[in-house]
Amino acid sequence: MITNFYMPTRVVAGQGALATAGALARDLKMTRVLVVSDQVISRQSFHREAVDALTDANIKVDRFDECGIDARCSHIDSEGERVRREGIDGVVCIGGGSVMCTGKGIAIVATNNKPMAECTGVGKFDRKALPMIMVPTTAGSGSEVSQWTIVKDEERHLKLLGGGPLSFPDAAILDPVTLRSLPMHVAALPAVDALTHGVEAYFSSIGSPITDALALAAVRLQFRSLRASINSDDERAREDNLVASCMANIACGNARLGHGHALSLPLEGHLDMPHPIGVGVLLPHVVTFNLAVLSDKVKPLAGEPFTSPRMALSFRARLRLPLRGEFSFACAHLDG
Repeated sequence: MITNFYMPTRVVAGQGALATAGALARDLKMTRVLVVSDQVISRQSFHREAVDALTDANIKVDRFDECGIDARCSHIDSEGERVRREGIDGVVCIGGGSVMCTGKGIAIVATNNKPMAECTGVGKFDRKALPMIMVPTTAGSGSEVSQWTIVKDEERHLKLLGGGPLSFPDAAILDPVTLRSLPMHVAALPAVDALTHGVEAYFSSIGSPITDALALAAVRLQFRSLRASINSDDERAREDNLVASCMANIACGNARLGHGHALSLPLEGHLDMPHPIGVGVLLPHVVTFNLAVLSDKVKPLAGEPFTSPRMALSFRARLRLPLRGEFSFACAHLDG
């Protein structure tokens, strides 16, 4: 089988990486940027540090900090029009997956001059998105290295995916300082999403030795760092957790995802279910369902907590992850 691996995003990782934001923006020929965030993140000291790095590099900064739980087509369309109208030439996203998906959508709409709903699907736009720098503030979605954006169509109550090689972020900054002030439950939920990325990429039928190696390393690094990253003031663990999340998305970006994500999308669209809850509840059942044809491949991960619903609940208890009640209830209910 012929395989194809592609990941053009530059990744800058480590303590103090935020200070490189201005230099990265200059390298990308940005002169005026839209900083996309939400009202909680925009009040954090690291947000100010990133903005200061941009302004110190003589880059004009405009802001949009109204992102919500999901990236919404209405936000993307209005801000895309604003970017075109005001001559903004770059997008910097500081936030979690929804913030990064919103910013990515804005960058797509701004150059393609059509609504986000018309850009959903695979390669449904012809012009490269505006230059983008991503600063993830959760270790979960991995959107900072992904060509895809997941958006909510509020009118039709649908979760839609759009993207292609023309919408890869140009740079990602992984600085563990962005995780330092996260409440425990906010840190735990994205970690479930990152885990599903690694596991589903590893079990993908179009994976390769490259994606398998990345996915396995991501899952193992996350298990080593997750508890300390969420439950203690361990800067190295937070850095490892960010890197594991990034690696998992590089793997699934090339090997693609599986049934857990596919089955979760309608639940999220109709029930406003948080994405990590949907995929986290479904993952052990998807792995169990696939064991009949993946028995050899599962051996390196034998005994890991996502290989059965009951083990997933045990894993949650052992790490003291403060996941919302839906996770425990749904796992127990689906386990019969």
